[in-house]
Amino acid sequence: MPPSPRPRILIVDDEPMNVELLQAYLIADYEIIPAYCGSDALELILKQRPDLVLLDVMMPGLNGYQVCEQIKRSSETRFIPVVLVTALSSREDRLKGIESHADDFLTKPVDRLELKMRVMSLLRIKSLHDKVLFERDQAQNYLDIAGVMMLVLDSDQKVILVNKRATEILGCQEADILGSNWFDTFVPLSSRYEAKQHYFKTLDSDDESIIHYEGPLIANDGEEKIVSWYSKLIMDNCGCHVGVLSSGEDITQRRKVEENLQVRTVAVESSIDGMAILDENGRYVYLNGAYASIWGYDHVQELADRSWKDLYEESEVMRFKMDIVPELTRKGVWRGEAVGLKKNGSRFFQEISLTSLDKGCICVVRDTTNRKKSEKQLQQYARSLKYSNDLKDLFIDIMGHDLMNPAGIAKGFAGMLLQAETDTDKSRKLRIVDDNISRLINMIDSAAQFAKLEDTNDIEFRRMELGTILRDVADNFRMQLSEKNITMDIRLNDHYYARINPIVEGVFANYISNAIKYGPSNSSITLEIGDIGSEWRVNVRDYGDGIPDADKDIVFDRFKRLSHKKKGVKGTGLGLAIAKRIVDLHGGRAGVEDGPAGTGSVFWATFKKA
Repeated sequence: MPPSPRPRILIVDDEPMNVELLQAYLIADYEIIPAYCGSDALELILKQRPDLVLLDVMMPGLNGYQVCEQIKRSSETRFIPVVLVTALSSREDRLKGIESHADDFLTKPVDRLELKMRVMSLLRIKSLHDKVLFERDQAQNYLDIAGVMMLVLDSDQKVILVNKRATEILGCQEADILGSNWFDTFVPLSSRYEAKQHYFKTLDSDDESIIHYEGPLIANDGEEKIVSWYSKLIMDNCGCHVGVLSSGEDITQRRKVEENLQVRTVAVESSIDGMAILDENGRYVYLNGAYASIWGYDHVQELADRSWKDLYEESEVMRFKMDIVPELTRKGVWRGEAVGLKKNGSRFFQEISLTSLDKGCICVVRDTTNRKKSEKQLQQYARSLKYSNDLKDLFIDIMGHDLMNPAGIAKGFAGMLLQAETDTDKSRKLRIVDDNISRLINMIDSAAQFAKLEDTNDIEFRRMELGTILRDVADNFRMQLSEKNITMDIRLNDHYYARINPIVEGVFANYISNAIKYGPSNSSITLEIGDIGSEWRVNVRDYGDGIPDADKDIVFDRFKRLSHKKKGVKGTGLGLAIAKRIVDLHGGRAGVEDGPAGTGSVFWATFKKA
């Protein structure tokens, strides 16, 4: 079953008239699914997956409390908002509702405005929650495709997140790892102290530095593996240290190769990594061609019998003496990063692996200068992108709140006036007001949602008739047209089927609204659709002052108003930007040009034929 374009609400009540009343209140904005007993409701929830449930309490068979408990007990349905609708209002009844994990209460008889506000609020919360779950699942997918182990330990040393690669290396199911104490479960007793010291060092750090550590762990089959860990502190929004994120690479095989490096010189010589053996005095007794090349030397003889100290600045030499060499002596291995000096005196970033060998060590070096530059550029781009997305989301939230709030209030009072009005003509006009406020609310919600879309995969396209949509949109502007005595010349004489989404109404509404705002009184607006091959071109022509050529390129930009804006015309400058975004998402084009003979403007948009 294809997804519904409107939120779906399940109304459950053993009294059909109550279901019909709530349906009448909500049918204009939502798709309604009726149910008349608790067992039917549970079945429909599993099949239809509604976005919200309005649930009567006093029903034969399963009552509302029991149905709510079953909904919230299931992992598949627990996040569907449930509103208990009941004539019961005692403290005990509300406590029972809370115990059944209901999200809200409504007391019969239900106030129409209160019902709509509660429904909108809960649906908005559910939408945000669904987005959080989606982003969480996406993040988990990214972790699962990583080629290294990824895990998060909380402040009690327990595993709270683990990726697929880690379960493969450990030979365990995710459920067997989550919640366990990492060190007591997977680290050999002989190495547990050092592993915990690495954890505490990371947890107690005051900056965002990445801390390296290598050590063994025990897989589920008892095999011991050596893992190279890079760990980073995790802080909450208040700056408190809450855990450690670690990525680990299984280097068991590499360690075995390093242990036998001295007797496998042929393989070493063909390596793209620089490899060398140093004696107890730090002088080179062996190095491959790649090692000399990394440092900018043409022949290995140029480094023979020289000390590693000749290849680093004094600050790096002191770091090796004070930190790295003692750790290498104690553990027998060290891996990290440093900054070396090439033969020509230029600095370069390098990744180093040191392994004790007799009284000397084996040194493996890789030039990471280009990678560092790429990582820095990527980090800068990520920060810029996050900042841009944060600004966009902030604007969307402000727009939705500031426009939706007064529109909702106007909708409520219009409904009250419509119910109380007995005059036929006034009732007709109030219905027009009520319908257009509903349309406004839908358009605000649609604009906010589509502004957050990343690509056309998030939009459902179907075969629809452009002419019908254009006529319906134009019909909603009868009052504005009458106020300025503007006539609407609709030149449509065929069917114009296109692959579109109903959101295209926003394009036509903005174009027509713009033409009315800037067109003179006692004039006309022309609507027409032309055939341009594989596309339809929709034209909205007015007979206003027109748009200077210098402004045509910016008229669709967000928040841009023309320098010669017409006196008395208000707006944010967002309408045409929304229109162009909708057209872009449909794979079409949008623009503006002068009217025939240079009179007025023609705003146009193209859509693919169906």
